Amino acid sequence: MNKKDLSHLKELALTEHKNFFIRNPHLKKSYSKELIGICLCQGAASHYLNPKIGIKDFDIWHFYEENKNENFPYRANKPLKNGYKGIQIDFLKREIPTAIIRANKGRPGKSILAYLLQKKTTTQKVLLKKAVIGLYPYKLFGKILWEGTI
Repeated sequence: MNKKDLSHLKELALTEHKNFFIRNPHLKKSYSKELIGICLCQGAASHYLNPKIGIKDFDIWHFYEENKNENFPYRANKPLKNGYKGIQIDFLKREIPTAIIRANKGRPGKSILAYLLQKKTTTQKVLLKKAVIGLYPYKLFGKILWEGTI
């Protein structure tokens, strides 16, 4: 996997970002402009760092700044069965507390990593086991946010 693959995955992720709000128009006003970043996570991200690691699927995470006035769906997940190179893509979404965003103003990668490093949820702990690679915005593209612990 190379940067060309990451670029294609980024475009698919941005399309999913738009489609998410078509499927959930009630969230558009509160969240569509609150996208902090998009990352490739888990096995495929680890494969990007070490091609000996296989790819079962692509886990692409969208991170949004929280909105205290609108609950974000806890299990926002959209699979794309024949996603990229015939391999399923799972698009997943989470919100990041505003306090973390403010503490890392203008640094989306730092905000995402600070959120994950809280290790308060099973999701955060699981994501830290493997790599996290930035896809969007541009300053995150191809950046290694986390190499993983296994």
